[in-house]
Amino acid sequence: MSHSPQGNLTAVSRLRTALEDTAMALATADLNRLLAADTALQAALQALPSLASVDPEQRSVFRRELEAAAGALLRCRRLGVGLSDFVRISLDAHGGHLGYEPTRTAAAALTGRGFTQRV
Repeated sequence: MSHSPQGNLTAVSRLRTALEDTAMALATADLNRLLAADTALQAALQALPSLASVDPEQRSVFRRELEAAAGALLRCRRLGVGLSDFVRISLDAHGGHLGYEPTRTAAAALTGRGFTQRV
């Protein structure tokens, strides 16, 4: 895949922006924004060129953008861990837990409704 030098920088900038949007969505617990950021992130990853296709004169700028993207990814990881901990603690406080429940007891506990089962 051949990219212009500016196209290479645009692709890595889109990656950084998508990761920053993901971090903001995690920080604000905004599901719609998180879903939109996921779509943008997938598109940015598809358009990302290999380092070999980057013009040697542009590699330092390309590297700075990748380092900024790595920083945004680290922020996403930290926010994701924090959000997961918050959800787990909240569920623990209500007597629930994360995980697959084939008997649907967790769903019944969270909604206050029971399920009809045939015996």
